[in-house]
Amino acid sequence: MAVAEKRTQVYFPEDLYKRLKRRAKKEGKSVAALIREASEEYLKKEEREIDWENDPLLKAIGFCKVDVDDLSVNHDHYLYGAPKRKAKH
Repeated sequence: MAVAEKRTQVYFPEDLYKRLKRRAKKEGKSVAALIREASEEYLKKEEREIDWENDPLLKAIGFCKVDVDDLSVNHDHYLYGAPKRKAKH
């Protein structure tokens, strides 16, 4: 089953278009295929960005109560028993 495609028209600055044509020729592809691939990569990158509002780790902040005030400096001590470090003020 073929994927339905939509036709669109895009205007490029002449220099950019020439660069696209050279790259497409070098890769043995059409300019349209190159643009589709680049668009797909761009959108994948956007989709990989972290959704901080829904990050489960950030939602856990405040979930546990800790009676120490140097946890950010001495987390290795509390987790693994490493020697305590002095906090820099």
